Amino acid sequence: MLKFLLTFGAGVYTGIYVSQNYEVPRVDDPQKLMERMNEKVKELMDKTKQKSLPEQLADDIKKEAKKILKD
Repeated sequence: MLKFLLTFGAGVYTGIYVSQNYEVPRVDDPQKLMERMNEKVKELMDKTKQKSLPEQLADDIKKEAKKILKD
């Protein structure tokens, strides 16, 4: 319990210090964040649907090749 309180206290102190000494932008409310996330998911779904199967396969192969080359 003491370990949890120390960790929580350190986190609160760090958050207060950062917000006072740096320009930290405000976070949108959760509803607005969910709306933005849903819009992005819809855009990604539409992009996937617009590509033909051969184009999509070619893109997938390119992505996998890039992953292999990075390793």
